[in-house]
Amino acid sequence: MTSSPTTVTKPAFALLQQWRAQQEEVARLEAAMASRRQEEEDDRLRREQERDRARRTLQKEKVKQFYSEKQRRREEQEKKDQQRLEELRALMVEQARRDKERVQFREALLLEHKKEREAEALLRLEEEAEKRGHLEALRNKVAVIAEADPERMMGNTKAWQSRHQTGDEFVLQKPLYQLYSFTDRQIVSDPRVRIEQALREAGFHNSLYAREVLSAVPPPRLPRRDTESSIFKS
Repeated sequence: MTSSPTTVTKPAFALLQQWRAQQEEVARLEAAMASRRQEEEDDRLRREQERDRARRTLQKEKVKQFYSEKQRRREEQEKKDQQRLEELRALMVEQARRDKERVQFREALLLEHKKEREAEALLRLEEEAEKRGHLEALRNKVAVIAEADPERMMGNTKAWQSRHQTGDEFVLQKPLYQLYSFTDRQIVSDPRVRIEQALREAGFHNSLYAREVLSAVPPPRLPRRDTESSIFKS
């Protein structure tokens, strides 16, 4: 989970505090070393002055011992400070290396997640393409193939035959009520019905592609142009 640029997490804040403390200690040590060097120079000047005076007094040896001990302590402290300064610099270099490794690891992790998302998207596209291929094959399978029938085309229609039947035969075959509907054969002959049944059996009848397929299949008989509505046309 990534934090916003204005939000600092507790571990990051602790590292920042540690880094600031190290920087302050480095500055303090460098200032102390510079101060001691200045003090050493001042002592050197004072030693020369004291040496001149010591030549004329019996305290010459005591002054020498005093400054020798002071120089020894100064050198000892200088050695300790130098060692601590080297340790701090090494620690800061190691901390910078670890921070760089964390950044590289996070970038690699983000790249891996990106590749996984791209692979999942590609898999979905392949599955969708495969599904479309199955639906197209199913559509071709149930497509209507009309065979040529010249005799039927040139023969009399059922409506014409019904109008020319004898009176008795017409009365016997006439239904009790006039029905304005379609027969089973007429319904099944509609390719849209067969395609819808095939899509339903395959479990694709509610998909977007099924609606596209059904809308592209023409009806067995085109509607009259005078019954076409333009209410939904822009």
